[in-house]
Amino acid sequence: MAFRPIHFTRRAVEAMVRGPYVTLTGTGTIFVAVLVTGLFAATLSGGERLLAAWAGEVRISVYLAPGADLARARQAAAALAPGRVVEAVPAAEGLRRLAASLGEQDHLLDGVGPDGLPDAVEVAVPGITLEAARTLAGQLRGVPGAADVDFGTAWLERLEALLQRARLAGLVLLSLLTAGTAVLVSNTLRLAVFARREEIEIMKLVGATDAFVGAPFLIEGLLQGLLGGGLAAAALLGFHAAVAPRLAAAIGLAAPLGRAQVLPWPLLAALVGGGALVGLLASALALTRYLRRA
Repeated sequence: MAFRPIHFTRRAVEAMVRGPYVTLTGTGTIFVAVLVTGLFAATLSGGERLLAAWAGEVRISVYLAPGADLARARQAAAALAPGRVVEAVPAAEGLRRLAASLGEQDHLLDGVGPDGLPDAVEVAVPGITLEAARTLAGQLRGVPGAADVDFGTAWLERLEALLQRARLAGLVLLSLLTAGTAVLVSNTLRLAVFARREEIEIMKLVGATDAFVGAPFLIEGLLQGLLGGGLAAAALLGFHAAVAPRLAAAIGLAAPLGRAQVLPWPLLAALVGGGALVGLLASALALTRYLRRA
């Protein structure tokens, strides 16, 4: 018997309409799995975008040892960071800036003399990545008289480590969700296969191959997966449209988290395709179990 895609697709759609319980259960299960995966992926993507944005706003400070030549240190830093804005900050100026940053709490610096802070050289590095900032900070340790180098990204490095762990957790979560969803949907689709057992037996008696018998069931699982994945992608877009403006208003640094940064089209396509793949895998498992016992 020849393979007829349109005929098999029509049979699959008719079966989905006749068995709404199986369709809703299978589609709903895939929807939840894809939605959870998508939320995790969007959160991870947003975290990486924020990490990159925040890393580009750091300033690298080279603190000098007592008696070091500030002008010479600035020249050396400028040579190590070509194209960057390099500024010499004497101790008195550094103290004034610190007091300004403290605002009403500047009284905490009462009693601190003009030499309370070391001379420093500051390097502005807008648009730099965290890894590049880390590398440049290491190079600036070679500035003559440098006692310490700080680029204020200790918390960013902790965020970076957290994101790395989250990636590993995401792989485990994706594997568990895929396996669990496939099994659940497979058990549901077995009901559809069992309900049509007489039809299958008649087709086998007239010489239908396993591929011919199973094609509509495979397409049915594929359609359920596409539907569940598509609904999950739409829900994610709706959630982002509702939450992103409020988040951007509450936290100014959340502004870079547009749809393209959090939910790029390749990610949405992968979620829909993943749902379709899970549905296809589940239907294949259900069909294989039945045909082995038949």
